[in-house]
Amino acid sequence: MLVYRSVDIQEKELIDDVVELHRKTFGGFFLSTLHPGFLRQLYKSFVTHKQSELLVAMDGEKMVGFISYSFNTTGVYRHMLWRYFFPFVWYSFLSFLKNPSIFFKMLSALSKPYSHTREQEYVKVFSIGIDPAYQKHGIGSKLIDEMKKTVDFNQYEYITLETDATDNDYANNFYTKNGFKLSQQIITFEGRRMNKYHYRVKHENSDS
Repeated sequence: MLVYRSVDIQEKELIDDVVELHRKTFGGFFLSTLHPGFLRQLYKSFVTHKQSELLVAMDGEKMVGFISYSFNTTGVYRHMLWRYFFPFVWYSFLSFLKNPSIFFKMLSALSKPYSHTREQEYVKVFSIGIDPAYQKHGIGSKLIDEMKKTVDFNQYEYITLETDATDNDYANNFYTKNGFKLSQQIITFEGRRMNKYHYRVKHENSDS
């Protein structure tokens, strides 16, 4: 029987398992090209930031899926830099030595705390990953359901996330199936076309 729960900061091996699964799930994407220590600090930030969460799906002692999200996007980015500044700088430096071409992407990532404004209160999903051996068993949908339970929709307008628009039908269909509505298409500075989705509680009883 699968168990869904939050990660505690003392569970260092479990956080390392999340990092490993992230790299397996998002191989080739920017964050996965960085030193594993960078991702470790990132996911520790979701555990230690009071308005953020790292949920995992456990099959016994094995972590088979995770979702990270925040009720305060600007706050969690700043928390990452303030609490883990020196480890972030160190692992960024090691990543740069391995691949100097990432320099401008690193600058863009580190500037995120100062580029986000909040016109509405919302919850942002940062990443969701499922062990390939456990895919198509409803784990991703269950993780999203567990996340939704933590959101007070009287306080927060919607849940938002972004995913690639091109050659990514599986993920786009997955989010649509889980009640997310396409709200916008954006193009990143490196030319990636992204779909931005919103989930609002009223969608649960809407036929539109």
